[in-house]
Amino acid sequence: MGARLEGVWARAALLWLLASISLALQGWVGDATIYGKQIEEQRAVLHQAILDNHPPGGRTWAEWGALSVQKRVGVVYLAEAVREATGLRIGAVYKLIDTVFLMLSLVALFAYLRRWASSTMALVGVLYFSAVLPLTYFFQLFHPWDRLQLFLWIVLLGLIADRRFGLLAVGLVLSVIVKFDTVLLPALYFATHLRREGRQRLVVESLILAGLVVGTSMVLGRLFGDPAEASRFALSGVLEQLGSNWAKLKSMALGYPPLLVHALPLVLALFGWRGQPRFVAMSLLFALAMSLIHLLLTNYEEVRAHMMVLVLALPAALVTVQRLLSRS
Repeated sequence: MGARLEGVWARAALLWLLASISLALQGWVGDATIYGKQIEEQRAVLHQAILDNHPPGGRTWAEWGALSVQKRVGVVYLAEAVREATGLRIGAVYKLIDTVFLMLSLVALFAYLRRWASSTMALVGVLYFSAVLPLTYFFQLFHPWDRLQLFLWIVLLGLIADRRFGLLAVGLVLSVIVKFDTVLLPALYFATHLRREGRQRLVVESLILAGLVVGTSMVLGRLFGDPAEASRFALSGVLEQLGSNWAKLKSMALGYPPLLVHALPLVLALFGWRGQPRFVAMSLLFALAMSLIHLLLTNYEEVRAHMMVLVLALPAALVTVQRLLSRS
């Protein structure tokens, strides 16, 4: 009975800690940045523009610095449904959704890391993740899908590790409707479970998953697309983006957010590369690939968009730390 009661208290304390982190970030960092009153009207304008599928003010999505956001309709429709049901102003609805899914993401992250590390090391991973989260509140105006998509990423990675094909298929479609950056996850599914036995079934499952995410993305592109999007994938667009990212790295120096967020976990993960469980090793390779994609195609200082790289690298980093501590 004593041990059971201690377990209850341990879980309650963990939830209290994660709730405190979430509320502190949302209330203090969030209100001073993305939830500030001074930009609430602009956020409301963008919300309505995505609902209407038409950029506001006669400008293009590119001129708003919002290419592809018009396709990320999942959380916008969710927020509108909550607004209509509750009567809350849309700014309060987005903050509520963000807060709920930030808290759920931290809980899911602890459970995810606990698969490969001790409870203590999993908590270390969550605390490191929380320590760099303030950097996700900057360099943006309206990106309300980030917290929900972070939660979906963590859940989907767990489903890949467990090879839960049916749930993974449903989750992938939902995630693409929120934001399309999970389209590459079928490749991680294939790489993780590739064995000599059962390859044919794995190929079929991977192709089905790829077809679902690509098909969903194409439908969204057809319904909510913007012709200017193609330019960002052209060589000229990639070179321009790479130059911009290099200039920002030089100007921010050691304060460059991706350096602060990803450098230490990636170094630790690569240091202990040999002997990692297959999913952990494949996740690390996938993290490196995702980093390159974001470096070439996005404003790389906006770490809010690639926090999944940290999620992918943390298991390998924590396994390395655990090995180093046990040896010392």
